[in-house]
Amino acid sequence: MNINFTKKEYRLLLDIFSIADWVMNSHTVGDNRATEPYRMLEQKFMSYAKDFECENLIKYDKKLETYFQTAEYEDLETDSRFIDAYEEEVFWEELCSRLAQRDLLEEKGQQPVKEMDPIQRMSEEDLIAERYNTEFMENGLKNLKIR
Repeated sequence: MNINFTKKEYRLLLDIFSIADWVMNSHTVGDNRATEPYRMLEQKFMSYAKDFECENLIKYDKKLETYFQTAEYEDLETDSRFIDAYEEEVFWEELCSRLAQRDLLEEKGQQPVKEMDPIQRMSEEDLIAERYNTEFMENGLKNLKIR
């Protein structure tokens, strides 16, 4: 089977690969075997950069036998605007959620929370998280203190 891409589609897929790679590997030190098949597919895809007139964005390092994004690609930041927005949203959502879980455990105790109906527990956590969300939307981290 052959799949045909336009130059514009190839360029967009470079961004998609970059975003996926960031999600899978940005917090990993060293090689991650679980992401190896994805990395190999990305390498294969990058090998066509010249065919799609993107050799200014992707370069092959003969010594490492690996394709890399060039500084020019990184300077475009087309992928980072999506990554930054995603990370910003995840940060606040996760912070509110974890604080809500903590507060619910402190308020009711571990065993009662464990025995709660999952829907009821999620509903109560959501109410608490919403209060945090409102606070953070209004004040950011200004009022957050560590004891």
